[in-house]
Amino acid sequence: MFSVEYELKNGDNVFTTNIVTMRYTKERYTPYTTFSGQTLVSSKPGDVIKSIALFRDGILMHYGLPDEVQWTYKNGISMVSFSSKGFSAALGQNQLTPGMYSNTTFEKLMNSTIALPHVSYEQLEKPINYVYIKDNDTMWGAAAAFARKYCKEYPYISGSNTVRVTKDTTLPVLDVPGDDIVSVSSGAGFSHIISHYHMRDVEGSYNTYNITDENAVDMDIIRHKHIAFDRQWLSDPDEAMKSRADYAARAAEYIKVCYNGYNGEDIRQAVNFSAQGVEAQGREISRIELSASRKGTLTTLWCYGDEYTGAL
Repeated sequence: MFSVEYELKNGDNVFTTNIVTMRYTKERYTPYTTFSGQTLVSSKPGDVIKSIALFRDGILMHYGLPDEVQWTYKNGISMVSFSSKGFSAALGQNQLTPGMYSNTTFEKLMNSTIALPHVSYEQLEKPINYVYIKDNDTMWGAAAAFARKYCKEYPYISGSNTVRVTKDTTLPVLDVPGDDIVSVSSGAGFSHIISHYHMRDVEGSYNTYNITDENAVDMDIIRHKHIAFDRQWLSDPDEAMKSRADYAARAAEYIKVCYNGYNGEDIRQAVNFSAQGVEAQGREISRIELSASRKGTLTTLWCYGDEYTGAL
């Protein structure tokens, strides 16, 4: 059972299971969950709603600030309408102090100058030698730099507001029964892909560091990008360009399944499904879309094929 809790500025809470409609999304490369919908409440909330939480059988799925929230009374019905992003959205709205961070763990780096409310970080005991935080880079950018250096991964949101670097191997494999499947799809999107990167060296020349995405060239995608010398990768300049190219190719291909119900999926959890020639066997979930109303619940799962998730 789904339930929604509104936390008020005065410290009171309004709890309801009377959900008219709701929509929840979570995505591999997005640093927050989104949640929107309408619920019935017994009366007008006694103060400003400062946060919104979504639970499923007591397990927290979403916890965040309201982007927009409205209480309405009409025809004898008291209703709250809302849209919300998880508290981890603040990772894209804040910046660590630029400079070099030496011998640092992930949690130590992310909490070094800013403590974000309700946001937690994977506890990795092994430190890395250094991370250089660039001017104007966000905390999410800092997390991405650490993850790439630590294990050539890209960070993601686990649970409601926890930032992980490594895959959570404790999650069970999910099997989607064929009888529950509503639809399957496969597709691709190449609008972000960059075929060539050229990076200046310390003297300002563009002739030293260059990489080419041969897969992009094979598909006749020609997009050249010139970038400044990246001090995050002093010891491995090619990685400065390769990390950008890998991110630019995110979600290049995908398969997805829509099914009746919801099974508590999380990002990077393994899933199995098969229908009409579209098949996933142990593929990582890269995107989750959940919609629910009084008519029922539908869940759509995407499995991406890209440099971080592997080929489909």
